[in-house]
Amino acid sequence: MARSERYARAMDINDIAAKAAAKIDAARDAKVNAVKKAAASGVELAEAAQLLAAAEQKYAQDYQGALRADWSESDLRGFGLDAPGKRAAGRPRKKAERRTSAPDNRSGQVESPANNDQ
Repeated sequence: MARSERYARAMDINDIAAKAAAKIDAARDAKVNAVKKAAASGVELAEAAQLLAAAEQKYAQDYQGALRADWSESDLRGFGLDAPGKRAAGRPRKKAERRTSAPDNRSGQVESPANNDQ
């Protein structure tokens, strides 16, 4: 193999390696940018949640102020004002799982259905 062919082949290898590196860099950049966008959205969500909590607290105080000003809950509902803490219509919250505890049997006696009739 002539020296010029080896050099040309080496150039092809270097070109291929450079293209591969560029592709890896582009994929890495896309992944990093996706994480940046998700992180930014997470920050926005946390800020919105804080703003919502503050607005709900202010609404509750103002609603109580309206009640102290002799407006009834019925009156306020008539104006379209729901009581604080009442969620607007939409997707319902998940129900909490009911926990059942073992029966309290401090006396150490075991009850049977036959003993319940006595």
